[in-house]
Amino acid sequence: MNYIGIDPGLQGGIAIITTSEGEEAKTGIETHAMPVIFNVKKRMLDHLLLKHLVFLFNPNNAYVLLEQQQAMPKQGVTSMFSTGYGFGALKQCLVDFAIPHEVVKAQVWQKEFGISGRKGNTKTQALRICQDLFPDANLLATERSKKPHEGIVDALLIAEFARRRYSEK
Repeated sequence: MNYIGIDPGLQGGIAIITTSEGEEAKTGIETHAMPVIFNVKKRMLDHLLLKHLVFLFNPNNAYVLLEQQQAMPKQGVTSMFSTGYGFGALKQCLVDFAIPHEVVKAQVWQKEFGISGRKGNTKTQALRICQDLFPDANLLATERSKKPHEGIVDALLIAEFARRRYSEK
Protein backbone atom coordinates (compact mmCIF):
# COMPACT_ATOMS: atom_id res chain seq x y z
CA MET A 1 0.00 0.00 0.00
CA ASN A 2 1.20 3.53 -0.77
CA TYR A 3 0.47 6.17 1.84
CA ILE A 4 1.04 9.60 0.38
CA GLY A 5 1.33 12.91 2.19
CA ILE A 6 1.16 16.17 0.30
CA ASP A 7 2.11 19.57 1.69
CA PRO A 8 0.74 21.90 -1.03
CA GLY A 9 2.24 25.16 -2.11
CA LEU A 10 5.32 26.15 -4.05
CA GLN A 11 7.47 25.37 -1.00
CA GLY A 12 5.60 22.12 -0.37
CA GLY A 13 6.50 18.50 -0.80
CA ILE A 14 5.24 15.04 -1.61
CA ALA A 15 6.17 11.91 0.36
CA ILE A 16 5.27 8.29 -0.29
CA ILE A 17 5.53 5.52 2.29
CA THR A 18 5.18 2.13 0.63
CA THR A 19 4.43 -0.87 2.80
CA SER A 20 4.23 -4.52 1.82
CA GLU A 21 2.72 -7.34 3.79
CA GLY A 22 3.69 -10.94 4.23
CA GLU A 23 6.71 -12.70 5.64
CA GLU A 24 9.16 -10.15 4.25
CA ALA A 25 7.26 -6.99 5.05
CA LYS A 26 9.15 -3.95 3.80
CA THR A 27 8.74 -0.23 4.01
CA GLY A 28 10.05 2.21 1.43
CA ILE A 29 10.16 5.99 1.48
CA GLU A 30 10.24 8.36 -1.47
CA THR A 31 10.26 12.15 -1.21
CA HIS A 32 9.93 15.01 -3.69
CA ALA A 33 9.91 18.78 -3.43
CA MET A 34 6.83 20.27 -5.07
CA PRO A 35 7.58 20.47 -8.81
CA VAL A 36 7.88 24.09 -9.90
CA ILE A 37 9.01 25.96 -12.99
CA PHE A 38 10.24 29.51 -13.33
CA ASN A 39 8.17 31.77 -15.57
CA VAL A 40 9.72 35.21 -16.15
CA LYS A 41 9.80 36.60 -12.59
CA LYS A 42 7.81 34.06 -10.62
CA ARG A 43 7.66 30.40 -9.78
CA MET A 44 4.69 28.32 -10.83
CA LEU A 45 3.50 24.76 -10.29
CA ASP A 46 4.83 22.42 -12.98
CA HIS A 47 1.58 20.70 -13.95
CA LEU A 48 3.18 18.18 -16.30
CA LEU A 49 5.67 16.91 -13.72
CA LEU A 50 2.98 16.97 -11.03
CA LYS A 51 0.72 14.84 -13.23
CA HIS A 52 3.61 12.41 -13.78
CA LEU A 53 4.29 12.14 -10.02
CA VAL A 54 0.63 11.60 -9.19
CA PHE A 55 0.34 8.95 -11.92
CA LEU A 56 3.17 7.01 -10.24
CA PHE A 57 1.16 6.75 -7.00
CA ASN A 58 -0.55 3.57 -8.30
CA PRO A 59 -4.19 4.63 -7.81
CA ASN A 60 -5.35 1.05 -7.16
CA ASN A 61 -3.10 0.77 -4.12
CA ALA A 62 -2.81 4.27 -2.65
CA TYR A 63 -4.33 6.60 -0.14
CA VAL A 64 -3.47 10.29 -0.10
CA LEU A 65 -3.75 12.91 2.61
CA LEU A 66 -3.62 16.46 1.26
CA GLU A 67 -3.04 19.24 3.77
CA GLN A 68 -5.84 21.81 3.88
CA GLN A 69 -4.83 25.35 2.94
CA GLN A 70 -6.29 28.43 4.55
CA ALA A 71 -5.88 32.18 4.59
CA MET A 72 -3.31 33.49 7.05
CA PRO A 73 -3.23 36.97 8.58
CA LYS A 74 -0.96 39.48 6.81
CA GLN A 75 -0.43 37.15 3.85
CA GLY A 76 -0.99 39.13 0.66
CA VAL A 77 -3.75 38.58 -1.89
CA THR A 78 -1.31 37.30 -4.51
CA SER A 79 0.18 34.82 -2.06
CA MET A 80 -3.24 33.51 -1.06
CA PHE A 81 -4.32 33.21 -4.70
CA SER A 82 -1.18 31.19 -5.45
CA THR A 83 -1.76 28.93 -2.43
CA GLY A 84 -5.39 28.28 -3.38
CA TYR A 85 -4.47 27.68 -7.01
CA GLY A 86 -1.85 25.08 -6.09
CA PHE A 87 -4.20 23.32 -3.68
CA GLY A 88 -6.89 23.16 -6.37
CA ALA A 89 -4.45 21.80 -8.96
CA LEU A 90 -3.33 19.03 -6.61
CA LYS A 91 -6.89 18.14 -5.66
CA GLN A 92 -7.88 18.00 -9.35
CA CYS A 93 -4.96 15.65 -10.15
CA LEU A 94 -6.13 13.27 -7.45
CA VAL A 95 -9.71 13.40 -8.76
CA ASP A 96 -8.59 12.93 -12.39
CA PHE A 97 -6.70 9.73 -11.52
CA ALA A 98 -9.45 8.56 -9.13
CA ILE A 99 -6.99 8.29 -6.25
CA PRO A 100 -8.68 7.91 -2.87
CA HIS A 101 -7.82 10.94 -0.80
CA GLU A 102 -8.80 13.11 2.09
CA VAL A 103 -8.07 16.71 3.04
CA VAL A 104 -6.63 17.10 6.55
CA LYS A 105 -5.96 20.22 8.61
CA ALA A 106 -2.39 20.79 9.75
CA GLN A 107 -3.47 20.84 13.40
CA VAL A 108 -4.96 17.34 13.06
CA TRP A 109 -1.86 15.57 11.76
CA GLN A 110 0.45 17.67 13.97
CA LYS A 111 -1.50 16.60 17.07
CA GLU A 112 -0.66 12.94 16.27
CA PHE A 113 3.04 13.77 16.71
CA GLY A 114 2.69 16.18 19.63
CA ILE A 115 3.54 19.23 17.55
CA SER A 116 2.13 22.45 18.94
CA GLY A 117 2.64 26.16 18.44
CA ARG A 118 2.66 26.48 22.22
CA LYS A 119 5.86 24.44 22.36
CA GLY A 120 7.70 26.74 19.93
CA ASN A 121 8.34 26.65 16.20
CA THR A 122 6.23 23.87 14.64
CA LYS A 123 8.69 23.48 11.72
CA THR A 124 11.58 22.77 14.11
CA GLN A 125 9.49 20.28 16.07
CA ALA A 126 8.40 18.54 12.86
CA LEU A 127 11.99 18.23 11.68
CA ARG A 128 13.16 16.65 14.94
CA ILE A 129 10.29 14.16 14.95
CA CYS A 130 10.78 13.30 11.28
CA GLN A 131 14.51 12.68 11.79
CA ASP A 132 13.72 10.42 14.77
CA LEU A 133 11.08 8.42 12.87
CA PHE A 134 12.94 8.25 9.55
CA PRO A 135 16.69 8.58 10.21
CA ASP A 136 17.59 7.33 6.72
CA ALA A 137 15.02 9.37 4.76
CA ASN A 138 16.22 11.99 2.30
CA LEU A 139 14.78 15.29 3.52
CA LEU A 140 16.72 17.44 1.05
CA ALA A 141 15.05 19.11 -1.93
CA THR A 142 18.06 18.55 -4.23
CA GLU A 143 21.46 16.89 -4.06
CA ARG A 144 23.05 20.32 -3.58
CA SER A 145 20.77 21.28 -0.65
CA LYS A 146 22.39 21.64 2.73
CA LYS A 147 19.39 21.84 5.02
CA PRO A 148 16.17 19.80 5.17
CA HIS A 149 13.23 20.97 3.05
CA GLU A 150 10.31 21.97 5.30
CA GLY A 151 7.72 20.89 2.72
CA ILE A 152 9.25 17.42 2.43
CA VAL A 153 9.41 17.10 6.24
CA ASP A 154 5.72 18.00 6.58
CA ALA A 155 4.74 15.75 3.67
CA LEU A 156 6.56 12.77 5.21
CA LEU A 157 4.82 13.27 8.56
CA ILE A 158 1.47 13.59 6.75
CA ALA A 159 2.20 10.29 4.94
CA GLU A 160 3.09 8.64 8.26
CA PHE A 161 -0.14 10.00 9.74
CA ALA A 162 -2.02 8.39 6.82
CA ARG A 163 -0.18 5.08 7.36
CA ARG A 164 -1.04 5.05 11.07
CA ARG A 165 -4.62 6.03 10.45
CA TYR A 166 -5.45 3.76 7.52
CA SER A 167 -3.15 0.72 7.69
CA GLU A 168 -5.60 -1.03 9.99
CA LYS A 169 -8.58 -0.51 7.68
